[in-house]
Amino acid sequence: MNDLIFLDTETTGLDSDKHEVWEIGWVVNEDRQVQSVVVPHSLATADPDALEMNGYWDRAPGAPFTPWADIELRKLIKGNTLVCANPPFDRGFLKKRWGIEPWHYRSVDLETMAMGILEHDRPKGLKDVSDELRELGYNIAEPSHGAWVDVVVLRESYRALRDIQKLKNDALLRAGYAPGSFVPSYGRDVRTEKANGGS
Repeated sequence: MNDLIFLDTETTGLDSDKHEVWEIGWVVNEDRQVQSVVVPHSLATADPDALEMNGYWDRAPGAPFTPWADIELRKLIKGNTLVCANPPFDRGFLKKRWGIEPWHYRSVDLETMAMGILEHDRPKGLKDVSDELRELGYNIAEPSHGAWVDVVVLRESYRALRDIQKLKNDALLRAGYAPGSFVPSYGRDVRTEKANGGS
């Protein structure tokens, strides 16, 4: 079984064709140590608003670049499953940076995962998802547009969503349903209708 790599990037803007990754945070499975590094980058095409939003000026100036991080992280990720708030964003920037996609071809999209479990009509961002989970009583940190903190929030939110799904499955079992044994359709219990001769 491959590992889950909870990962977040901070970038100099939103366009991977002209902006760059400047910070990467990650943690593997249930490891206690969450890591983040500032990686070599240029501000030549940076978006000032993006730098302000993700706290660039508070963390990056004076932080030592870690040139080996790219090599080590590519090896760590190889063949493993990324868990991200928005995988296409992080994967797109890392592919542009590395020229390869070392991760497993399937990724976990936390915002889409939350949409199904929390019954949203539209995907919500990591902040809104974590806010809702805190309101439900889960102890989750506040996201900050910092790679280290956002990886912590990402993993805590993933755990909470898995817990909620388990509680829902347990409730179905107590009600006499085996998960997967029926398909709800606009409020109809298709299994019961079929048992009664319906289509």
